[in-house]
Amino acid sequence: MDTINRTFTIQWVGPFHSEKELKDYKKDDETNGLDCFNFYYFEAKYRDNANWKRYLGIHKQNDGVDKRLNGSHEHFGKYVNYKYLNIWIGAFGNESDQNPTNSEIVETLFIRTLRENLVENKRKKKNWPKESICVVNLWYDTHEHVRLNRRNTIPFMDDVIVFDQEGSRLLHGKLSSIPVH
Repeated sequence: MDTINRTFTIQWVGPFHSEKELKDYKKDDETNGLDCFNFYYFEAKYRDNANWKRYLGIHKQNDGVDKRLNGSHEHFGKYVNYKYLNIWIGAFGNESDQNPTNSEIVETLFIRTLRENLVENKRKKKNWPKESICVVNLWYDTHEHVRLNRRNTIPFMDDVIVFDQEGSRLLHGKLSSIPVH
């Protein structure tokens, strides 16, 4: 039995449909701002029948994901004015997990697991994390209200992803809600 020493919850907020919406979110006193977000995902297409361009990345500093995800970003800059744009930002559920090492290992798991969908990502598609890891993804709208269903989320990303390094296996799936009252 493999020990899973790294278990993280990532809280995803979105989708934002423009860079301006993301900046407005940052200014809103009712939200957490952008400093706590280390992950970002965007998908864009310029017309109805075009293929989605998708990219997932990290911002290792704790000074606002918008410092990385903006019009000068090497990938995002190409798509910022596309007709269809969905942006998601993700934060560790536990602030003490927010560091560059943890961000790297989670990003590596996401990109390796979702490599077929992340057409703009070129690196980290071949390597698994160097240790076992479990990630639970939770979903929130742009007002930070819990999403009760998976509509308008990142459709191909599972709610739970477990990489078992010792057993060389990947477990993943969607969660379902059970009333607790």
